[in-house]
Amino acid sequence: MRERLEALSHLLMNKRKVLIVTHTNPDPDSIASAYAMRHLFASWGINSVLVYGGIIGRAENKVMINRLRIPLRSIQTVNPFNFKIISLVDAQPSSGNNPLPPSLVPSIVVDHHPARKTSLLKKVPFVDIRPGYGSTSSIMAEYLMESDVDINRRLATALYYGIKSDTRDLGRSANEVDIKISAELYPKVLVKTLSQIEYPRLPREYFRILQKALSRTTWYPTRGVLISELGVIGDPDMVAVVADFLIRVEGIKWVLALAQRDHEIFFSLRTTDYPKRSADRLARALIKGIEGGSAGGHDTTAGGRIGLLSLQEMDELREKLRDRFTNVLGCNAAKEVPFI
Repeated sequence: MRERLEALSHLLMNKRKVLIVTHTNPDPDSIASAYAMRHLFASWGINSVLVYGGIIGRAENKVMINRLRIPLRSIQTVNPFNFKIISLVDAQPSSGNNPLPPSLVPSIVVDHHPARKTSLLKKVPFVDIRPGYGSTSSIMAEYLMESDVDINRRLATALYYGIKSDTRDLGRSANEVDIKISAELYPKVLVKTLSQIEYPRLPREYFRILQKALSRTTWYPTRGVLISELGVIGDPDMVAVVADFLIRVEGIKWVLALAQRDHEIFFSLRTTDYPKRSADRLARALIKGIEGGSAGGHDTTAGGRIGLLSLQEMDELREKLRDRFTNVLGCNAAKEVPFI
């Protein structure tokens, strides 16, 4: 950590401002990681601008940003080419899950997902990728702790929630570092604020989408597989919400949730079948050879998107995703039944 900190501070020497970029439609881990990086750079006298692409959809994420006063704004409000230093957190270059133009290579990449496109990563001056960690928030907390930078209560709450949400309460993909750091952060956590973030007031639309998703979910009982079609939605985060909800069904090993927004298809995978099969590997297999497709994730949770499609292409590719998914898992279409 000491060597990494020295390399990072040397890269930023005499720099005035950094652009810190989350992944598209950022989750709590990405938001907290960016917030922590801003705090670290501020301790070195460097200002940062935090930006995201896509939308902030989930009610939990909106409350997190508002209650913890995280200065996150849309990348459309800045020109990334005006920044000499760009940092990408919880994502990687040209992964399809960040809003940076393909021609713009970041100066810093900090992530906990498996390394992608190593040829591009070699062009990045500073790379810290740790797939053994359950969250990028844990990595950034280590940077702050090693630097003896004070972690205030709002930041501690953000980091704690970032770790907690990305590891499903320190269960999914968490390692001893995630557990240790969570324990160190907890005494500073704003407990009431954390509760408000985890259990926000939900709009009526949230339940309408859930109802629609359940009514359009098919079940392969002998394989423990569910496929849910959300149709056209305004918030892509609801795809992950539905997948998280359905994987809790007794006896279910795999869930695929699909939805459309504008000219894009979004999908989420969840599984309890690891290590037999990996959600990350299956997600990437689903979009293999499909132009405009991107996917990735972890052993038990993953997702992806396919962009710039016509209505006819959407229907064809949605069926292709379903077919690839059912073929890999050995599902028999004749045994498909409605879930509800």
